Amino acid sequence: MPGVGEKDGMSDTALQRMVKKHGPSIDREIRRCLALGEMNTDFVAMMAYQFGYVDERLRPIHESIGKRFRPLLCLIACEAVGGSVEQAMPVAAGIEILHNFSLVHDDIEDRDATRRHRPTVWKLWGEAQGINVGDALFAIAARAILDASADIATVLDIARQFGDTARALTEGQYLDMTFEARTDVKADEYSAMVANKTGALIEFSLWAGGRIGDADEKTLNAIRMFGRELGKAFQIQDDISGIWASQDRTGKEPGTDLRNGKKTLPVLLAAEHAHEPYRTVLNAYARGESVDVAQVMDALSKSGARVYAEERVRAHLAGARLALGSAQLGATQVSTLLTLAAELTGQPVPRS
Repeated sequence: MPGVGEKDGMSDTALQRMVKKHGPSIDREIRRCLALGEMNTDFVAMMAYQFGYVDERLRPIHESIGKRFRPLLCLIACEAVGGSVEQAMPVAAGIEILHNFSLVHDDIEDRDATRRHRPTVWKLWGEAQGINVGDALFAIAARAILDASADIATVLDIARQFGDTARALTEGQYLDMTFEARTDVKADEYSAMVANKTGALIEFSLWAGGRIGDADEKTLNAIRMFGRELGKAFQIQDDISGIWASQDRTGKEPGTDLRNGKKTLPVLLAAEHAHEPYRTVLNAYARGESVDVAQVMDALSKSGARVYAEERVRAHLAGARLALGSAQLGATQVSTLLTLAAELTGQPVPRS
């Protein structure tokens, strides 16, 4: 599942300010959950590698890898409804650990050799150890959720939702993988897949923060829907980046999704709108035939796929804004969430 949209070089943005404010605390909590203070085995160090805490030789380093935006959304939602970040910190850490579980397994399934400008776990230590690392991260994430500073009923509610979210993530990945072998995937099916694969964890991050902060049901439903729409916009923007962005920006080789036969939204939209000779190229790609990636990229560009996909991003962000309008939040909190949504999807930041 995607580490999508994780762009380097961002500065002086709301997201970067939030990372500076809460990032160190999130990382401290992740380290606590991983028991890095007692890091005396290579296995624990391999998990630490996924988070950027050690290098390829398992030596400690001091680099921050990834924006940690999902746990940030949890903390922001908690604060927005009157809670404190300290209450939500264990859940925020659990969210980031679950996300990294999905990345470790996805990299194996998608045969991705690099992520965030570094070799992936399986590429360094093999598929079997990569699976094992991912399994351990899943268990640690579930354990972290139980440390939330809330009453038992709230903790159990969050734990149940966490389990449902984890299942949705894996179901979304299942659908994504089955799409690779199909020639008849439709845009609506893609939308359902994205709602699980990417939207579920973003949705849960916001809902869990609000739940810990004791938000009312109307607000919880509103921020949940905001997260769902943001998740779809975020994944589509990642699909766009996966085809057209440079490796310096994404940390992955351009065209990797195309080489893996992925049916991302730009591909599906191009297939719907393309004329000859581009339709022939795209149909051959959909059938899994050996097609030059450069030809596919040219067909996508000439068919207007990028424009159509960018329109979908904006439409989902409009849905996110509409959902947030029914939440019982102050203007400042709404502005913060909308600004983050725009930054995460590469859109212009809305004016106050």
